[in-house]
Amino acid sequence: MDEDEAMARLRAVDPAAGAEPDAERLAERTAERRGDELAVRRERRTPRWVAVAAVTAGALVVGGAGFGIGRAADAPPTGSDTDLVATAPEIMTGGGEARASADTAFAGGIGGRTTFTAQGLGDERSTAPAWAFDGAGTVSAATASRLAEVLGVEGEPRQEGGWVVGPTDGSGPTVQLGTDGAASVWFYDPAIDELVTTPVEPVPLPAPAEGDEGGMSSSSGDAGDIAPTEPTVEEPEPVDATDGPAAALRETLTALGVDGDGAEYEVQPHWSGGELQSVVAHQTVGGVRTGLMWNAEVAGDRLYSLSGPLAPLVPLGDYEVVSPTEAVARLGDPRFGGSEVWREDVMRIMPAPEERDWNAPPAAPPAAGDPIPWPVADVTITSAELTLTEHWTDGGATLLLPAYELSDADGRTWQVIAVADGQLAF
Repeated sequence: MDEDEAMARLRAVDPAAGAEPDAERLAERTAERRGDELAVRRERRTPRWVAVAAVTAGALVVGGAGFGIGRAADAPPTGSDTDLVATAPEIMTGGGEARASADTAFAGGIGGRTTFTAQGLGDERSTAPAWAFDGAGTVSAATASRLAEVLGVEGEPRQEGGWVVGPTDGSGPTVQLGTDGAASVWFYDPAIDELVTTPVEPVPLPAPAEGDEGGMSSSSGDAGDIAPTEPTVEEPEPVDATDGPAAALRETLTALGVDGDGAEYEVQPHWSGGELQSVVAHQTVGGVRTGLMWNAEVAGDRLYSLSGPLAPLVPLGDYEVVSPTEAVARLGDPRFGGSEVWREDVMRIMPAPEERDWNAPPAAPPAAGDPIPWPVADVTITSAELTLTEHWTDGGATLLLPAYELSDADGRTWQVIAVADGQLAF
């Protein structure tokens, strides 16, 4: 989707849509940051549910574009040895700005150019099921009332960029039911502020290199001088949801009519360092994660915040899907816009180009008739796995369609829709 469409969809599920700025509270927030934040918070608590909901809405937009958490590639499947090269013009991928400074030839960077080659992949087509969220049959005042009852929110439903129950000024719990295709829910209890006891410390800036007083280094160096840092974040393992914080989330989802037993749960310590726990319930279909999830902040058996899709899934039947080799070709087809799958455990930055000495004059221009420098990154896809990807229609419906996750030998993964051309309305 283009930028305007993405922004319009984000605004459609924005829980703060139509809100008027409160100058007094904004001044208080500024005072908090300058002085004793915790003392001011205890004197007059400030709501965080708007920020939580905004982040969730942003995650939905990103998820709709085809980004998600990838899985480690298995051994390459056997099949055709056909090598098929596809050139991808300006493929947009997540985190492009961070990569661009290190490698402008890599897909997603400024002027990114990449070729994809299928190696050892099959060329036979198959079928796979598709699904849709029944948002139209879910979003209503009655549903909002049921949400409020389950989550302990007082008040009557009202329409404010979706259905809202409860105050939005931080004086009590609030729940909102969005009008997006997945009927997304946001719940926040301001009592959580009392449990957040650890202020967030600023991340210290790295010390300047020897001989560098904070400006741009002028030394010429090679690619090894700016080796990227290996990721240190580890993805949590799924946990048993019959006890603890995960059980609290599962029981709440069940009460809301969501299949809590069919989800995969993860629990992590909360950023505040207090008694809160962060719990995630990944939605699954046929044992495959859909990319959508429920996020909650839990203390003991009580939920203080909650967000995720409420609409039930309905089957759309089986669709013909292209072969893995055809899917690789789609990575270079602008009609499909294949995207790189974000992962914490895989180095996604190509080797950095040689640094230029900015104190030296520029290189001489090429001689007449010389080849023009045109860097291209070559990627060989060795593994293909069928999965699901979220897709939004122009009318606002949310679908889950078959997609391929295509990986190279280094574990870098790209995703592209798998439904055959004959079943797509171009």
